[in-house]
Amino acid sequence: MISKIFSNHFIILIWLASLLMMHLSFHFPDEKDHSDFERFTGRWSLFVVESKVDSISAWMPRKDHYKNRQGFIIYDGIGGMGVHHVTEHYQDYQFESYGAPDNLTTNDLKHLANNFVYFGKYRVIDSLKIIEHHIESSNLPRLWATVEKRAYVFSDDTLTLSPITDRYPKSRLKWVKMDDEW
Repeated sequence: MISKIFSNHFIILIWLASLLMMHLSFHFPDEKDHSDFERFTGRWSLFVVESKVDSISAWMPRKDHYKNRQGFIIYDGIGGMGVHHVTEHYQDYQFESYGAPDNLTTNDLKHLANNFVYFGKYRVIDSLKIIEHHIESSNLPRLWATVEKRAYVFSDDTLTLSPITDRYPKSRLKWVKMDDEW
């Protein structure tokens, strides 16, 4: 009789523990389920660079050297990233000189200066909607070993990254997810 009572209590205890586990799994989901980390994974093509001059102005496409930029940003899904963007028709430039870098003309050097690139690690802070780029190398020496923070927004296949600053003008870059099906 005691073993039967113990057996019934044990079954009820197991049943209650199962209910508790199910309850907790619905109320405290795995953090990965709600992380944007995986949403970044893949290649993104630069669609537009926009700016606004003050808090009440509208976002407008840039008209300066950032007008019609083209390029890519990639997030590898395990914490590595790289970005590269250049001026419109960058690839069509015909170099005036060939050979060693010290033979480049002033025009060649100016053209190369329109090339922006960096690589490093990234970290997503979901609660703040911020991604940090921990820069390990760049064509701009001042960026080495720095952290660039970007506010982010996902909208369908578009990722908007906005450098975090308290000054105007402000900029944002819109990237479109690339279909990498071969």
